[in-house]
Amino acid sequence: MTKLELLAPAGNREKLEVAIAYGADAVYFGCSEFSLRRRAGNFSQVETAAAIAYCREHGVKAYLAVNLLPYNADLAVFGDYLKGLQSLPPDALIVGDPGVITLCREYLPGVSLHLSTQANTLNYRAASFWRKNGVSRINLARELSLHDIAEVVRQVPELEFEVFVHGAMCMAYSGRCLLSLALTGRHANRGDCAQPCRWGYALQEETRPGEYMALEEDERGSYILNAKDLCLIARLPELKTTGINSVKIEGRMKSAYYVAVVTRVYRQALDELVRSPKTLFSPEQLEKWKNELTRVSHRRYTEAFIDGDQGRSQDLQYSASSAYLRDYRFCALVLEVVRYDPANRSCLVRLNVKDRLRRGAKIEVLTPEMDDFTTTILSLQKESGESVIEVHPGTVALARCQGLLAPYHILRQLVTGAGVAI
Repeated sequence: MTKLELLAPAGNREKLEVAIAYGADAVYFGCSEFSLRRRAGNFSQVETAAAIAYCREHGVKAYLAVNLLPYNADLAVFGDYLKGLQSLPPDALIVGDPGVITLCREYLPGVSLHLSTQANTLNYRAASFWRKNGVSRINLARELSLHDIAEVVRQVPELEFEVFVHGAMCMAYSGRCLLSLALTGRHANRGDCAQPCRWGYALQEETRPGEYMALEEDERGSYILNAKDLCLIARLPELKTTGINSVKIEGRMKSAYYVAVVTRVYRQALDELVRSPKTLFSPEQLEKWKNELTRVSHRRYTEAFIDGDQGRSQDLQYSASSAYLRDYRFCALVLEVVRYDPANRSCLVRLNVKDRLRRGAKIEVLTPEMDDFTTTILSLQKESGESVIEVHPGTVALARCQGLLAPYHILRQLVTGAGVAI
């Protein structure tokens, strides 16, 4: 049985580098014009070429999302964009539209085509159709059960298959939604979703304006469309037996901290499957991994459709609140080690500051190897060299810290009073 590929999101260059540092086998990212995550800080054409080159240097595959559902006016511009990729093409293009597939085959005939989840492939005949039309891998619809996944893989062995295992879920079928367009004019199927499914709703009778009736017994109204987040860490052994090739993490719009934590956990779990093939992880392993996954910003978790429709549909939505659960603050990302002092076992590091950071604070250091430790911020400086007590998000700072840090280490801090079960 082949080793499962770990496919991680990269909303910008920083997140791409973090995903690779924390164990991704492949990353996926979008171009500025043709991706379904336009607000994720997508890559320009020059940045795309640089990102692909970086992946090549690190032995990681680069998958470029061009899964916009285009209108006629998009097609000519799209062809020009594909021409620009010919000198340094990605390992695969993620596509969701038959017209886009024909253009990709015309301009980049040697590049693999991966079918987006938005094509909502649910059965083996659909998979076979896409194979005959040039697709080499399909991201199967999230609405499939383990049994369904295994049957599609068995019936079409010539194809590769991937499934989402972690991240935000859309309340609409395979992400095909017009709610945002109807309410805000922002088109979800063109990468600009306003997420109105996360809003709170109440009922108003037309002759009583301003009188809102809760849809449940809650005076704040109800989040009737609010999907939970997907988490299939416990089901990886079973997913592997289906014969799929890749497991995918959602989150191009999430932080570099989210990418690091989730990629690292799933990397450890997949490595454990390679070392010791099994049908179940031990309770101790799962508790450790699940606990770590609660330390990123997330909504309550669900295993969604993996067991089919056996009474689990009520577990897909959370109607009380759409707020994220945030136990930890992402304080900073280590950019480089400027100097290490072995006598005092401390180092001076350059930080990309993500949240307020104070001199004297005790901070947890997250590492790719999961050998995390606690450090103390001994001193802080602005880039100019001026000593300060506190630094703020959006700046680069120098910090002298206890212990030996390294590039891509992440500084995080528990939020006082936090602590939420999975």
